[in-house]
Amino acid sequence: MTFIDFEFGIFLLLGVLLFYLCPVKHRWKILLLISLVFYAIAGVKYLPFIFVTSLSVWLGGRKMGQRLDRLEQELLRDNPDRKEKKARKEAAKKDCKKVMLGILVLNLAVLCVVKFTKFFIGPINHLLAVMGGSESFTAADIIVPLGISYYTFSALSYLLDVYWKRVSYEKNYFRFLLYLIYFPHILQGPIEHYGMLGQELKKELRFDYDRVCKGMQLMLYGYFKKLVIADRINTFITTAYGAYDSTAGSILLLAMFLDVVYIYADFSGCMDIARGVSQIFGVQIALNFDHPFSSRSITEFWRRWHMTMGGWFREYVYTPLSTSELVKNINKATRNKMPAQISRSLTTIIPVFVTWVLTGLWHGTGKTYVAWGLYYSVMIFLSVCFGEMLHDLTVRCHVKTETESYHLFQMIRTTCIFAGGRLLTRPGSLSLSWAILKRTIFHFSPTALFGKALFLQGLGKKELLVAAVCILIFGAVSIVQQRMSVRDLIARQNLPVRWGIYIASVVAVVILGVYGAGYDASAFVYMAY
Repeated sequence: MTFIDFEFGIFLLLGVLLFYLCPVKHRWKILLLISLVFYAIAGVKYLPFIFVTSLSVWLGGRKMGQRLDRLEQELLRDNPDRKEKKARKEAAKKDCKKVMLGILVLNLAVLCVVKFTKFFIGPINHLLAVMGGSESFTAADIIVPLGISYYTFSALSYLLDVYWKRVSYEKNYFRFLLYLIYFPHILQGPIEHYGMLGQELKKELRFDYDRVCKGMQLMLYGYFKKLVIADRINTFITTAYGAYDSTAGSILLLAMFLDVVYIYADFSGCMDIARGVSQIFGVQIALNFDHPFSSRSITEFWRRWHMTMGGWFREYVYTPLSTSELVKNINKATRNKMPAQISRSLTTIIPVFVTWVLTGLWHGTGKTYVAWGLYYSVMIFLSVCFGEMLHDLTVRCHVKTETESYHLFQMIRTTCIFAGGRLLTRPGSLSLSWAILKRTIFHFSPTALFGKALFLQGLGKKELLVAAVCILIFGAVSIVQQRMSVRDLIARQNLPVRWGIYIASVVAVVILGVYGAGYDASAFVYMAY
């Protein structure tokens, strides 16, 4: 069951009624029950995975927290000298590190087995044959729990935050389980920190009419982006890429940029639905997108796109690596032997490379995602190391960098870089990506954009017109959102105007949404990660 299944509407309605009929002090328990039911509907067989993760991380956090509490009590009681105090702290940290590493390895091992087993199907079948087995192992035999990448990273962030003493350990297992399995963010994130969502879920969750209305508005806008825009243009992209060898390069180029709109509308649409549902229950979850295509550079883009994922890798991978002994030693060894720029570049490329390769593997398995990670590691490295040099060059050339036209150029450049990254993964293989790129360059044929070939990509004239108008509305709303709250703007209007907007939005989703034969309501693009 996903957010766009009809059953989800019934599930949500029943859940909201049960939630608000329950006394305030017990509402968190109802949220836990709703979340467990939601996850069980996806598959009861997935529940053991979430229990292994939650219980192991909670026990690990509890053990570390109790060890640190004991240390504080001992220091207060014994009042040791400075040297003894330091020794006791180091001993406690060493004990906590053993616990942290053990739980960390366990949960990362489960994640890796689930995500990478499909690459070892051949060797596994060979081993079964050698052992005399008659059955063969297939990809269908691999259990891939719903949202495992998201809840594993949320769990590990809690574990590391307790180890680094950023948060206090949670004493109540069921409170921790709710943080991990809270159903609005289990499908596609955001990847939440316990210090944020865990505390949100501890607040008194009271009914607020204005907040519930705004949550429903946000959900409606999410459905508009997903059903009306993303699923409509996805047909065009799939058809164009599927017949790339007979499709004009200009149409393939259009498909590449429509793919950028597709993934943004799809993923941000899911986030809007998730945040809207959570607002109805009185819980604020993290913002995952902040108008990324307004970014002036690719580094800024990744601070605005999938913000919780980027923040996770920056906080728990990039920063520890960039401040590690390895990087410090490399910097020390090269500082006096090489030019300063080259020395800085060497100490930058290691954490950037490792972080982005791991980010690629988090998104998906296979060569395409390794290539995707390498692609962005190069782009980020060039941006970090040569950004100042490029700025100095523009100053020397008397380019006015604060003008709207230059900002527009930077936005287009960023979008093109992102489209290049999508081309590596969307077709499904690097050879296919290369073939599409070659076809785009050497068989461009701009006139195809104005002929019948444009309407042979799965969408007729009316469908393309609807898509174009809706994309323009999407863009206009994004521009307004950067200046003010659209929901507050609507709330200030007179009653007939407000309800006119609501009714028009519902009608647009119901009538213009993509449904029918062949439609896969579960196909949120990021659910696979």
